[in-house]
Amino acid sequence: MRPHAIFSVCSSLLAVMIGSQASLAADATPSLEGTWTLKAAYDLHKDGSKTFGFGSAPAGLLMIDHEGRYSLQIYRSNEPTYATDAKGVRTEFKPAEIASTHYGEVHLDSATHMVTFKIERAYNLRWNGTEQVRPYMLSADELSYQVPKQPGSDTVAVSVWQRAQSMHSRSDP
Repeated sequence: MRPHAIFSVCSSLLAVMIGSQASLAADATPSLEGTWTLKAAYDLHKDGSKTFGFGSAPAGLLMIDHEGRYSLQIYRSNEPTYATDAKGVRTEFKPAEIASTHYGEVHLDSATHMVTFKIERAYNLRWNGTEQVRPYMLSADELSYQVPKQPGSDTVAVSVWQRAQSMHSRSDP
């Protein structure tokens, strides 16, 4: 075989390999596997305004294994969970805004941009054994989704997560 013929065959094989890998990458569903830290949690109102039921700086952790099993915790920032009147008397208490925790299975549908949480157990007892389908956005290492409206609410809760940096990729101080 002549050198230019060998080069032509090799170039063709390389193009097929690259094309196949690009096709696989385009068809692959993005992975949620890993550890995510809470970046923001807020309630989005119809008029576009936001309120912060978990306080101004909530903390949270979302861990998803290779099989799609997850555990999620969101905790209120270290602020009072009640309002007080002018005399300092407690006027309201919202236990649902102390924490949101649940675990189960999670599945991502990249074609419809929907993430499904199959909730086994939850702090909110109404969520036990339910399946919640939520619209999501995933770009680079940021995941955000909208929690379905709760009965009697005109707001949509939004959670924003940042993929945690691997402990192996962190440099020692």
